Amino acid sequence: MNTCLVFSFLTVGCVSATSPEEVFEATKEKFFQVEEVSFTHKMLWENPNLGEVDTIFKELILQKNQNRHFQYNYIGKREISEIAYVDDVLLFINHKDSTLTYYSEQTDWDYINLASANGHIDFSPVNLLKKEPWIYKQDTAINQKVYLDFFRVDMDTTINDKKIYLENHLFINPASLLVERYSRRLYHNGRRSQLIENEFKDYNLGAISKRIQAVAPEGYLSVVPGDKRVTPPKLLAVGESAPDFELLDLEGNSVRLSSLRGNRVLLDFSMINCGWCKIALEKFNKPDFEFADDIVPFYVNPVDTKEKMEKYRSRTEIPFTILVDAKEVGEAYGVRGYPTFYLIDDKGSIEEVFEGFDDTLVDRIKRVND
Repeated sequence: MNTCLVFSFLTVGCVSATSPEEVFEATKEKFFQVEEVSFTHKMLWENPNLGEVDTIFKELILQKNQNRHFQYNYIGKREISEIAYVDDVLLFINHKDSTLTYYSEQTDWDYINLASANGHIDFSPVNLLKKEPWIYKQDTAINQKVYLDFFRVDMDTTINDKKIYLENHLFINPASLLVERYSRRLYHNGRRSQLIENEFKDYNLGAISKRIQAVAPEGYLSVVPGDKRVTPPKLLAVGESAPDFELLDLEGNSVRLSSLRGNRVLLDFSMINCGWCKIALEKFNKPDFEFADDIVPFYVNPVDTKEKMEKYRSRTEIPFTILVDAKEVGEAYGVRGYPTFYLIDDKGSIEEVFEGFDDTLVDRIKRVND
């Protein structure tokens, strides 16, 4: 029997009566039965740490292929860069500095992860439709267009007295059976902490007319992959001498590690867009926390610019000296993830190493009141 479906009080036309779950399965079939999928992608990425919203425009074309690490060849494009994975060769093209980086299992320890999980693939409808479970929540209207809203929760937990809740919304147009919007919403203690909105348009789903190829622009320089070598960067071991360095703080004052001998030094290697880094700062900012009298702490940022750190500090309390332009220092200390903490003893040797935030770190550096 045919009937007119009405969603959110809007009539969308006379179609065969279909449940939301059947629409979802039909959408999956539409995407996965074809050999080629392409679309344009507009992303609004909220950066609550800086009070900004970035608008990013992308294009992605995927063609089914029997690769080892991902079942499609693909090329993802942005204004400033491209990433291509074609016949198990991964190429990153940086238009800002005119460089080409070829990744392989022989040259890059994170090659497999990068081939199957990056900013283009993670947010693509092809990837999102594979996740389970998506649960129908409601029908809704956005910009006078009707969608079925499917919902899934990625995280619902409490960390250090903070309730963290991460939900996803996938909006399917029941008339076209296309994923046209995707929303990712992060909440801390019931308040939204970050929002990432995505819009997909200009779809082409069908047969492969011409196999894609990764084309290296003329005149671009080939470079080796950053610091992701065959083996991951290695953290320094307890007992090793801490590499000396000299960095500037945000006020332009010079700080040399070796001049602090006689004190224990805490190096908190952090970056702005790092949830655990912020949780650590919240712990250090609690009224009942004080650093031990013999510890000199530093926030060391190898990633973000001085200008970004100044803006971040204006919005976030960082209760110790901030050192910037620290990329080489991060490399010297083998930092491969954030936060990473080094506790250096009064003679300049590594006393403790913590990769990621751990409450036991607090016990090592907290002042004990008599």
